Amino acid sequence: MSNFDKDWLIEEVNKDPGSPYFPVLSHFHLKNKELKKAIAVCQSGLGIYPESIEGNFIMAQIQILESNLNDAEKTLKFVVNRHSAHVNAWKLLFRIQIDLNKSEKIIKETVLSLLKIKPKDNECLNWLQAIVHPKEKNSEEINTKVDENPIDVKVDPHILTISEKVVPISMRMATFTLVEVYKNQGYFHQALEVLKMVEQKGGNKRRLKNMQSQINDAIKAQQEAEAN
Repeated sequence: MSNFDKDWLIEEVNKDPGSPYFPVLSHFHLKNKELKKAIAVCQSGLGIYPESIEGNFIMAQIQILESNLNDAEKTLKFVVNRHSAHVNAWKLLFRIQIDLNKSEKIIKETVLSLLKIKPKDNECLNWLQAIVHPKEKNSEEINTKVDENPIDVKVDPHILTISEKVVPISMRMATFTLVEVYKNQGYFHQALEVLKMVEQKGGNKRRLKNMQSQINDAIKAQQEAEAN
């Protein structure tokens, strides 16, 4: 974004904090590691325009980074209830509900809703397959293939880009969902650090191995691209 665009965007949001541009400005501040400004813009915008889909989606991801998974779940439910085809919100909601150990019934409702708009989603299909044969697969195996087809949360220009140094990571907030958020944003080393904490907490070993392999491959590809 050029300085002209930045100045214009700030001016527009200052004139009207509930402007449709507030999610874009919040995204801009986050990209530039200005978390407090990003939160302030997002909160002000939602205070005036609480129905903003992208504003709420950004807020949900901020809540994840701040380890407020219960709040993030509520925010994502708000998003999908008003935009039922928001694939990224459904995917993030599904992952959060797993991290929160929600009931099978609750997670299944989310999975079936997502499959209506993305019938071949491997992550959801694997989860359904696991619960069909509960005697053959225990709860640890439910997430075995979860990361084979992760979403790209950058498909929408208003979607949050997260800084590696936005929030200090603690053992309490380390989850597979947070690893996904960082990995999908391209912050691979931060994702690996969170993954180590998840491993210390006893996360699923096969899922840990798969995610570590994916992140290492992504780092290698990034390094090769930078060398060329």
